[in-house]
Amino acid sequence: MRYCVVALALLAVTRAYADERRPVTLTDAIAAANRAPATQVGVHEVAAAEANVDAAAAWPSPTVSVATNRVTARLVAGASVPLPVFGTVGAAQHQARAEADAVRAEVEVVRRELRHRVVVAWVALARADGDVVATSIAAQQAAELELIAKGRLTAGVGADVDVTVAAAARARADVAAAAAQRTEDAASAELAGILGWDPARPLRADGEPDTGETTDFEALRRRLANHPERAAALRRVDAASATVETVLKQRWPVVAIEAEVSYDDPTMEPDQRDDARIGLAVELPLFARVGAKARAARATEAAERARLAVTETTLGAGLVAAYRNWQAASERLRGLEHDVQPAQERAAALSAQAYREGARDLATALQAQRDLAAVRAEINSARADAAVALADLQLASGDEVGAP
Repeated sequence: MRYCVVALALLAVTRAYADERRPVTLTDAIAAANRAPATQVGVHEVAAAEANVDAAAAWPSPTVSVATNRVTARLVAGASVPLPVFGTVGAAQHQARAEADAVRAEVEVVRRELRHRVVVAWVALARADGDVVATSIAAQQAAELELIAKGRLTAGVGADVDVTVAAAARARADVAAAAAQRTEDAASAELAGILGWDPARPLRADGEPDTGETTDFEALRRRLANHPERAAALRRVDAASATVETVLKQRWPVVAIEAEVSYDDPTMEPDQRDDARIGLAVELPLFARVGAKARAARATEAAERARLAVTETTLGAGLVAAYRNWQAASERLRGLEHDVQPAQERAAALSAQAYREGARDLATALQAQRDLAAVRAEINSARADAAVALADLQLASGDEVGAP
């Protein structure tokens, strides 16, 4: 009866502690990631890239000149308007669009990485929550065995050493429970920091981590062709190719229309003192080093193509590694849940019953309870490992991280 009172009190304290925390589902965390401060950087980068597309349509700036002379015309006004007649503006816009596409693709990669961080942080919080529950149960069981030891001592069938050992086991379990709660606080602050929430507000994970279902590896491999990281590498290649085109356009001369008006020239006849001139000016890129610029642009394009090849190789290897890690984590979790835990629970129950009846000593019962607590903690850790491995697999295959 005393044990029931203590167990209920511990359970009430654990539930009250959990109720103080804000429950956060994985869906809530992912939705909040779309509004996190880190995502706003990409929004501004895309806006800047799109504005650059409009800015690339600009023509070269015209020049206006005003002058006067002491002997000849009292006022000379002129203007020069460059004409982009050889496709320089079109090439600049093409380059700006390609760079904007690259920025969008890179922002998508960053968004997926942020989503992966959120999922991993949420799973870490779920792991910490599970550890709190497991250590609380272990503390309750240790308290039960201590009460039993004291009861057996009072009844004259126990020994002082059993009470001392049971008290030490209970203290050890209480320390583990307190440490688990501090770890939960740290995981809560980590998740809140990523989402831009108040880290002082405690959180708890609401729901079980998703460990995934059986997946065909070949289907995952086929998705690599549309992987966001590969798409970003392709966009960078396109941007480099557009830069080459823009540089090659600089080999053409710049043509400008020039106009000039002279007013009140005393050196001319009275009816000819006002005059106007119009003509064409050609700017020749003789010393512009366009060839060197073109070589540099082509080298950059080649580097981006090489980077694309590296990305494809890395994605392929990363997918294999992520898939094998997920397989290993999933198989370990299933083995612990279906084989180890039921057997350990039965062993702990039989050991406790045997101790109550005096057929076994306290050390045997304590060891069985500790083994059961260790198995529960291992299952909680294995479930979190499988969930993280699933998030890694989704990131590696190009799927939406955290999607069911």
